[in-house]
Amino acid sequence: MAGDRVRIDDSGTQGIVREILPRRTVLERIGSGGRVRTVVANADLLVVIAAVVEPALHPRLLDSYAVAAVAGGLEFAVVLTKIDLPHSRDLVDEVVGRQRAAGHPVIMGSSLDAVMVEQVRDLIDGRLAVFAGLSGVGKSTLTTALTGVARATGQVSDRLRSGRHTTTDPRLIPLPGGGAVIDTAGVRAFWLPPMEYGDIAAGFPDIVECAPRCRFRSCRHMGDAGCAAEVEIDPVRLSSYRALVEAADSAIRFTRGNAS
Repeated sequence: MAGDRVRIDDSGTQGIVREILPRRTVLERIGSGGRVRTVVANADLLVVIAAVVEPALHPRLLDSYAVAAVAGGLEFAVVLTKIDLPHSRDLVDEVVGRQRAAGHPVIMGSSLDAVMVEQVRDLIDGRLAVFAGLSGVGKSTLTTALTGVARATGQVSDRLRSGRHTTTDPRLIPLPGGGAVIDTAGVRAFWLPPMEYGDIAAGFPDIVECAPRCRFRSCRHMGDAGCAAEVEIDPVRLSSYRALVEAADSAIRFTRGNAS
């Protein structure tokens, strides 16, 4: 597994993995047969790469990735690519404003732009970073620019206007000077375990910050009377939060129902 740390027995002619050491952080996804499997282990930072166009920018997807980062124990940042292409400046400004208000670093530019590449390198700062996002947004191009190691790249699908999957497996690639990058090979979404609303809110630090001003200490920010989030939080971002809470509530009910 990309990022795993192992204990190796090298006493013979070939090294043998004897033990996988405990994982500090994890990112997981649903695999074949509906089973949850780990995609990346022991990473420090989840960097979501999103294009402003081709494929289209999906604000809710960014929020879902942020919660996955919190659930897995990682820090979170956003890189917006293809800024040089015609796009909706208003939408981009709204997305950037929401993410920065939440305390998440945001970098914008082109995957081929040397300035942006160095900004991302500074963001990683010698750590193990995971690149995630839809195919076609420039993850592999940016990985190559950072590491000097070429990864397969492809065109955006004309029929779906979304990226084709061009890499096939998560791969850890060291960065010159320290740190490393894992390209998650077109993983569209990470699995979120059944979570209490407080855990989801941890992925929305702006909502956590306004919670003390809610009328009731137990406010879940789901339309409760006197909820400060109704006034202080961007409606689109609040909608993302509520959609994740509703999905988590359903997952918890399903899990508890099957256990009874």
